[in-house]
Amino acid sequence: MPFKPRKMKKVVPEAPKLQTKETKFLDLRNMDKITEAAVYYGFIPMETPKIEKVDLQKAKTLKEGEPMVHLGSNLEIKNLPEEKITILRNYLSSNLATMSQPVMIIYNNFLEEGASKKQTKNRKIDLEIIGSSKSISEAVLIKTAIAILEDNDIKDIYVEINSIGDKESYSKYVRELTAYYRKNINTMQAHCRQAFKKDVFLTLACENEKCCSIKETAPKSISCLSEVSRQHFKEVLEYLETLEIPYKINECLVSDRRYANQTIFEIKQKSENPKNTDLSLGIGFRYDNLGKKVDLKKDIPAIGLKLNFKSESDKNQAPRIKRASVFFLQLGDEAKHKSLRVIDILRKENIFINHSLNRDKLGAQMAMAERMRVPYILIMGKKEAMDDTVIVRNTTTRSQEAIPVKDLADYLKKIFK
Repeated sequence: MPFKPRKMKKVVPEAPKLQTKETKFLDLRNMDKITEAAVYYGFIPMETPKIEKVDLQKAKTLKEGEPMVHLGSNLEIKNLPEEKITILRNYLSSNLATMSQPVMIIYNNFLEEGASKKQTKNRKIDLEIIGSSKSISEAVLIKTAIAILEDNDIKDIYVEINSIGDKESYSKYVRELTAYYRKNINTMQAHCRQAFKKDVFLTLACENEKCCSIKETAPKSISCLSEVSRQHFKEVLEYLETLEIPYKINECLVSDRRYANQTIFEIKQKSENPKNTDLSLGIGFRYDNLGKKVDLKKDIPAIGLKLNFKSESDKNQAPRIKRASVFFLQLGDEAKHKSLRVIDILRKENIFINHSLNRDKLGAQMAMAERMRVPYILIMGKKEAMDDTVIVRNTTTRSQEAIPVKDLADYLKKIFK
């Protein structure tokens, strides 16, 4: 039986006032197709802060000795610690800490102080989620990145992922790895022995056949994870499986402990030629413990993803997003796991919904919906997740109806005709 939603008086909410002197959010009317995709998942475009001298000075305190293993072997990445320091400084100076947490931001092209923009066909963007340590943040970042890449006709995408855990986990891993390579140092190549003296993780980057055989039986970071870190990583992998995102665990994927922790991942494109290396398109990692190391009063949970890819659509202005007067609530793990799929289905039909996936409690989500004065709320709980349905509730009449997810886009289009 076809759905016949009752006709209601149209409610047109005011457009959100995102552009302020304090936060420097950008006007959504000027965004392009890439930014539009990120906005659907909850990211807000913001003026990219410049890396200033104070950020460079603080980064020097983190850079002692030789650099560690570089993520993204064929991806040009510079100034990673400097950028993260800049992001945290901007988070505090722009009053983002006073906003509803977490804050989700999309930036374009970081520049050092005094540097000028260069024309390039490559699109470089940063997706940042600041103020949340929950595993859903990793899922949102990865899903958003894949949506952006697929919108740019980039196919055969997969994710390499690993975890170095918290401070306790990382310390255990360093001890075990150092002891292992010290035991095998006489069988290592000369250049690997020199790398080991500088930093044990540099040995993981060696592709020499003899060194690779040693590396195969080396301790793994995952086996050293604390119970809390193990559970966090397990949740991230469950999200990827629910979203049917291809992934593989790369136990040699590590990052610099001076500014990174927990989850590390790399987004890649399979090469058409088996002899060629797969192309690295982006890298991401948590930097929850960076704040205090750069003289901030406290650590701020945060995770970021940097994408670098060729795009022909960077100059094409996208139509302005029509902010639907709908708020999506999710209750329970089952619903949270399916929530990104619901958002993606609606995104492909150009239907924008408000949501707060990092919040678990019903009260907190309802409070946000009430502040927005939305006339409709979408609710997915455990039962709905199992039935693959969503409850559509009219906030004025309190009437509600369970709609199959596959029919949700058509249902909402009829409501807002």
